[in-house]
Amino acid sequence: MLKPIRLRSLLRSRQSSWNLALLLGALTLFSAIALLATSGWFITASAIAGLVISSSFTFDYFRPAALIRLFAIVRTAGRYGERLTSHHATLSLLKDLRSQVFQALTLNKNNSLKNTSSGATMHRLVADIDRLDRFPLQFLAPWIWSGLIVVLYILFAYWLQPQLALATSFGLLMAWIIIPTLGFIRGRKLAFHDVHTAEVRREHFLESLSLLTSLTLWHTWDQQQQDTLNADKDYQTQHHQQRQLISLLTLLQQLALALSLGGLLWVGVFLVNATLISVPWLLAAALALLGIHEALAPLASSFIGLGQSQAARDRINQLIQAQESTAQLKAHSDTPRPSAPFQLQTQQLSACIPGALNGPKHINIELHSGQVLIITGASGIGKTTLLKVLANTLAPNQGQYLINQRPATDWQLDECIGYLPQQFDIFDRSLASNLRLADPEATDEQLWQVLEDVALADWAKQQNGLDTALGEYGAQISGGQARRIALARLLLAQRPILLVDEPFAGLDSASSHQVLKALRQRQAQGILIIVSHHEMDTPDVQRLHLA
Repeated sequence: MLKPIRLRSLLRSRQSSWNLALLLGALTLFSAIALLATSGWFITASAIAGLVISSSFTFDYFRPAALIRLFAIVRTAGRYGERLTSHHATLSLLKDLRSQVFQALTLNKNNSLKNTSSGATMHRLVADIDRLDRFPLQFLAPWIWSGLIVVLYILFAYWLQPQLALATSFGLLMAWIIIPTLGFIRGRKLAFHDVHTAEVRREHFLESLSLLTSLTLWHTWDQQQQDTLNADKDYQTQHHQQRQLISLLTLLQQLALALSLGGLLWVGVFLVNATLISVPWLLAAALALLGIHEALAPLASSFIGLGQSQAARDRINQLIQAQESTAQLKAHSDTPRPSAPFQLQTQQLSACIPGALNGPKHINIELHSGQVLIITGASGIGKTTLLKVLANTLAPNQGQYLINQRPATDWQLDECIGYLPQQFDIFDRSLASNLRLADPEATDEQLWQVLEDVALADWAKQQNGLDTALGEYGAQISGGQARRIALARLLLAQRPILLVDEPFAGLDSASSHQVLKALRQRQAQGILIIVSHHEMDTPDVQRLHLA
C-alpha cells in the first residue's frame, strides 16, 4: 500500500543528488554576485591607484584578478553542474514516483486493473506526477538559495559597516519575504485553476482526435471544435493571469531593491566623507546588491509552482484513497471469488468501444479449465474490444458474459483475471525491478523462469542479467522485448484466467511456439485466451475468427 504523497518527503529518495544540486546552485549564485562586486571594486580601486603615482607601484593587481577568474570559473562550472545534477535528481524522482504509484494502483493484488487502465486516467496520472517536480525546482530551491544569498549579503554589509546593513535590510527583507508572500493566496489559486484548465483542454483535444470519424459523420465537428477552442482560450487566459501576477511581484521586488540601493548610497556617502569606508568598497556593495536580483527573481513564481505541486499531490492522493477504499469495500463485501474448475462463457455477446464504428457481434464462447482459445481476424475488426469485455474492463452492449455460470459482474475478479493489453508500462528501472512490480517477493530463480518462458532469458544473459537497464518507457529495448517483459510480469501474478493481446509480436516462428508452449503449461489448470495476427499450427486449441 502506497502512503499518501507528501511534498516535504519528495527529496528523501534522492537526497544526495538534491543536496549536491542545492550546493552547486548556491555556489553559482554566490560566484555570480561576487564576480560582479569584485570586478567593480577592482576596476574602481585600480583606477584610483593609477591616479596616485605612489599607489600605482604598490597596488596588488594580481590577486584580485585571480579572484575574478576564480569566480568566473566557479560560476560557469557551477551552473552546468547544478543543471546536470538537478535534472538527474528530478528525472530520478519522477521515475521513482511513477513506478511506485503504478505498483500501488495497478498491480496491488487488492485492486482492479480496470480502474486505472483507461487512457484518460493514465494520462492524468502521469501529468500529475510530472507536476510534482515543481516543488523542489520552482519553490524549495529558489527559497533556499535566495535566503542564503540575502543572509551573506547582510553579513558582508555589516562587515563593511553596521550602518550599511541597517540601511539595506528593510528593502532586502521586503524583496525576499514580504513581496513574494503577498502572491501566496493568489498564486496558489491560479495554480489550482491552471491544473484544472490544463486537464479540460487536454481532454477536449484527445476527444477531438479519438472521435473524429463519429463527429464528422454526425455533423457535430464544428461544435466540438468550438468547445476545444474555448477550453484552449481558458487555458491561455489562465497563463496570462499568472504572467501578470509574476510581473507585478517582480516589479515590486525591483522597487524594494531600489529602496535598499538608495539607502545604501545615502548612508554610504556619509561614511565615505567620514573616511569610514572607501569608494571601491561602497561600489562593491552596491553592485552586489544589484546582483541579488538574480537570486530573488524566481521567488515571484514560486508559489505558483508550489500550488501546482499541491494540486497534483491532492489529485494523486485522492486516486490512491479511492483505490484503497474500493479495495477495502471489496475485501469486506459478500461478493465471492470464483474457484477452480473454471468455466468461461459468452452468449450472443456484442460490444463496441465508445466512438468506434466496429466491434464484435453475437460472439459465443465456452471454455473450461485447461482449454486455450486463439482469436484471430483483420485489424480493426474488434479483437481487442472482445478481450476488454472478457477482462471485465468494458461492459457488453448486449448478450451475456458468464464465469462459472454466473454473470461476471457477480464475482470479484481481481485475483482471477490477468490481462495484457496493447498498451503497457515499462519503467526506467532494472529488468528485475520491472518484473517484481507484480510480485515484490519473487526470487531470482522465478524471474529467470518467466524470462525463459517468454524467450528472453538468453537475451538477458547477453546483457547485464537481471540488472539490465530498460530505459524510460523501455527506450533501450525493442517493442517486442518490452511486450514480452510485460507478459513475464503478468505471469508472475499467477492469474487462473489469462488474456493476452498479441504476445507473439516481433517473434520468429520458433520463439512464438516456445512462448505459446510456456503459456499453455502455466495455464494447464486455468484458461488461456490469446489475440494474435499470427497463424500458428497448434493442435488441441479452440479458434475464433472475427470477420
